[in-house]
Amino acid sequence: MGFYLPMTPGLPAVAAALCLSTAALVTAGCATTTSGTAAPAPAPPMTTAETLPALLLSAADVGSALSASDMAVTSDVTKPWNDSAHFTADSGAAGCLAVAGAAQQGVYAESGWTALHGQVLREPPTAQAWSHYAVQAVVLFPSTQAATDFFARSTDSWAGCSNRELAYAQQLAPDQLWSIGSTTTDSGVLAVARVQRGPQQWSCQRALTVHGTVGVDVEACSLDGPTVAAAWIAQAIAGRLPGA
Repeated sequence: MGFYLPMTPGLPAVAAALCLSTAALVTAGCATTTSGTAAPAPAPPMTTAETLPALLLSAADVGSALSASDMAVTSDVTKPWNDSAHFTADSGAAGCLAVAGAAQQGVYAESGWTALHGQVLREPPTAQAWSHYAVQAVVLFPSTQAATDFFARSTDSWAGCSNRELAYAQQLAPDQLWSIGSTTTDSGVLAVARVQRGPQQWSCQRALTVHGTVGVDVEACSLDGPTVAAAWIAQAIAGRLPGA
């Protein structure tokens, strides 16, 4: 939604060189030798569709990343969002759907993804107004290669939408006008800033990273000014993945 372990072998035998006298203790010391075969490290558990929700950060952690005192989950989904109707084919912006919002249906259509879990977070519905907004999503791919390929394609497509203006059409309100910054990749996290020129002045960041068979797709926005919360959230979620 945009703008929006293995079998354990027996214990090895231990051969100890015993010190027989006080003199030996002083002059020679004691040496201990351990024999045996090292066991391989246990394989990390696999991520499944059922374990995806547990990877997402708490509302409090997302709020902390955005310097927001109170955040709540307002939507919880298991399929991508579809904001493609906000971009007309002749606007030249249809290919920039990925930088306009996280976990978009059109962006993942050809990726082979098998499961998704996402949330929208902002100030609670009881708040008089809200000035912070985030989307966090984790997407399961059928293989590590599929996830890696998706990240590579995203890197290219995001770069093609950088340093330009983007209009997000609204039906009952003025179009949202955005300036897209330059894309960056730091510690495996692809990111780009987006600043609204009208009618409000939201500052947003999009971030994407993959780890194993999982993609982490995040958007974070604030009315307080530029934010790097999306990259922080993406890294924090990736750090919770098996083998991270």
